[in-house]
Amino acid sequence: MSDTAIITCTVGNAQPCVSKHVFALVDVQLDVDGVRFVIRGVQARHLPSGGTSIHLPTYKDAGGRPQPAIELPEEIKQPLCDAVLGFLVDERLARSNPHLTR
Repeated sequence: MSDTAIITCTVGNAQPCVSKHVFALVDVQLDVDGVRFVIRGVQARHLPSGGTSIHLPTYKDAGGRPQPAIELPEEIKQPLCDAVLGFLVDERLARSNPHLTR
């Protein structure tokens, strides 16, 4: 049994948003060793510094505080954020910048 897996990330379905911070939502399909799942509503947000931040979907808990709807290990989350930003740059919805956060 191997301790490694091949992960493929496909980003699509960009939906521009008119919001105070979120400017686009995208869907991400992850294929982990042949098991596919889709994360809908990955958020692209404007930063005050002029950069872009990428956030996994959230929901509000009983107290009204935003909570992550899905938690991914850093080994998956960082490449996912990079792929989303690259897709948004290719679609001309964002500019490439060093201010990417997640």
